[in-house]
Amino acid sequence: MFTEFLYTTQDSWSCERRVMKCGRPQCACGSDPAKRHGPYFEWTYKVKGKTVNVKLSPQAAPIYKAAAKQHRKLKIVLARLERLSKTALANLAKQADNTD
Repeated sequence: MFTEFLYTTQDSWSCERRVMKCGRPQCACGSDPAKRHGPYFEWTYKVKGKTVNVKLSPQAAPIYKAAAKQHRKLKIVLARLERLSKTALANLAKQADNTD
């Protein structure tokens, strides 16, 4: 199986374009990669450590690709906010210690 990643996020979201071999000995897909079956589009993500695959139409794939990109941006912003929150909390704790 050959996979072209349209978009892959760091937290296991991906929108993929796949072409596949069928496994039938007489089919040309086994010997010629250009004649493989597809393309098939698939959105993959994880829920509680389990991989979930959703088959997509060619028309839906760009929508999921854009959503995955936005999701990645959101995760980056949330990580930045978490770091800022931890820094602010540490500073407040230091100020409280200094007022005693």
